[in-house]
Amino acid sequence: MSGRENAMLSGMLLGLRKKEIEQKLGAIIEFSGLGQFIDQPLRTYSSGMRARLGFSVAMQMNPDVLLIDEILGVGDEEFREKSRSEMKRLINSDKSIVLVSHNMPAIKELCDRCIWIENGCIQQEGEVNSTLRAYASMSRK
Repeated sequence: MSGRENAMLSGMLLGLRKKEIEQKLGAIIEFSGLGQFIDQPLRTYSSGMRARLGFSVAMQMNPDVLLIDEILGVGDEEFREKSRSEMKRLINSDKSIVLVSHNMPAIKELCDRCIWIENGCIQQEGEVNSTLRAYASMSRK
């Protein structure tokens, strides 16, 4: 399956009709920065390229709740900045964003609440800086 076909399938699995995803495909490809690689087999993509494509598809879906897992550390600096900007735009909209990450600077920059989960159990939740301080002090032990 090519990146283009994967984007189509992913969009349809996320609830869009084929025509809708076809209309958004140009924006997906542009945001991903994959260019000519979009028609290459997905098996030839690096993990970063796959993550870029997945994030780009998700950004076109207009979800009410978006779960993001570590995407802000993937790709070159230009893509990371583009992703950060898009996350800020979504955060300032009426959308709910859940960012799963170990990237403390990104959490500080983007989040207004923080939950520290360890072994499937909530250790602390609340204000970002105090939760990150608690996490950092426990991980040093």
